[in-house]
Amino acid sequence: MARALPFHDGQYFHASTDIVIAAPIESVSHHHRRAIAALLAVCVFAGCSREGSESPRRAAAATRDSLHTQRTDGPAVIPLLATVYVGADVPASGSVAGVVRLRSPIASLAPMETGSDRVLCGPSIPDESVREKGGGLEGSVVWLDGVHRGKVVPLERRLELEIDHCKLQPRVQATMLGSAVNIIGHDDNRSHLRFVAMGEPKPRAAVLMGGGEQVIPTELPFTAPGLVYVSDADHAWSHAFIAVFDHPYYAVTSPTGAFLIDGVPPGVYTLRAWHERTGVVTQRVQVGAGGTVKVELALSGQ
Repeated sequence: MARALPFHDGQYFHASTDIVIAAPIESVSHHHRRAIAALLAVCVFAGCSREGSESPRRAAAATRDSLHTQRTDGPAVIPLLATVYVGADVPASGSVAGVVRLRSPIASLAPMETGSDRVLCGPSIPDESVREKGGGLEGSVVWLDGVHRGKVVPLERRLELEIDHCKLQPRVQATMLGSAVNIIGHDDNRSHLRFVAMGEPKPRAAVLMGGGEQVIPTELPFTAPGLVYVSDADHAWSHAFIAVFDHPYYAVTSPTGAFLIDGVPPGVYTLRAWHERTGVVTQRVQVGAGGTVKVELALSGQ
């Protein structure tokens, strides 16, 4: 039996011998390190590099390293509300609707080679971090800051995160505290997922999928607000993001970059938008009773 594993004092905490635990990434033996070094030496001697391609590959690797650092070591993107959110009836509520675009084009990253997983995954996995349609940017998270009282929170809050064709799908989701996610595995290879909230020193959870059809539920990533980055220690190309809020005023942009946040109490708020290849942008919005505020947000990134 496999299940989600919380982290405790930097180690995997388990209350049962039935739990399947994968060794941390850093746990590489001395003999394994010597074997890896030997393989690298053979590759250099045999001329494994591809002439004329190293500079673009190094540039792509540098960009990926920078993005990884932002995702795991950057500041908290979604902070805790100053007061506890209260759900209630909202008479004459308004809404915020709009579209998220890129201020200027962002180049796709180079495809990542799959190595020993090439039989199942193909020789490489293309970059899908930037997806645009009609000028709109898909997969941006948009939310309102400063709403302390508003529409009632839904009781059922369960997500699905699938491992299918060597990818985590969907790539970007948003939910509230107290949610749960069913991690559904379809592929035959093993996946070791880590859930890290930006601005937090330790992962919130780790989930080891042994391969084949299986489902593992977990509530561990949803104990506090935050932007949770999901990565696979066994497959460097697998990424997903789950935005966790302590209020219901958020949205994820559609393939055309569109979003709608409804049931908003009249008032003045800060609208924020984030995308995995950009920073956060903000815009002040005033929501009137029964009205809809139209906005357009432009993001810049790398």
